Amino acid sequence: MATIEGFGGMFFESSDASRLAQWYETVLGITMEAHPDGTSYYHVFYTRDVETSILRENPVFAINQAKEPLARTGRGFIFGLRVDNLDEFLAELRAKGIAVEDRTLEWERGKHGWLRDLDGNRLELYEEVFPDTDQ
Repeated sequence: MATIEGFGGMFFESSDASRLAQWYETVLGITMEAHPDGTSYYHVFYTRDVETSILRENPVFAINQAKEPLARTGRGFIFGLRVDNLDEFLAELRAKGIAVEDRTLEWERGKHGWLRDLDGNRLELYEEVFPDTDQ
């Protein structure tokens, strides 16, 4: 039986894909490339396959130009981004004038914080906490 092996990408629409791609680049530091179709923007994150050590060009993060009006109340998803230092990243966002939620969550597997992009999409920033294997 075939199985899901991981996360391949995040693809969503925006009423102004160019403007939103610029926001992700300026605010979050995700360098966006224009897609050859002329209306979409993307960034490829590189990961290494655990079993083969092959370097993969995924997951992909892509913003596509919406072809019809989008719902004003959000689209029912949260986009998660892994960060190396949540507290520092949130402080940098606040220094840029970006509104981030006051609430954060810390537990044995990680730290979480939240904000919204220009289109109102909810983003979760996640700092992975690795188990202490010395015990």
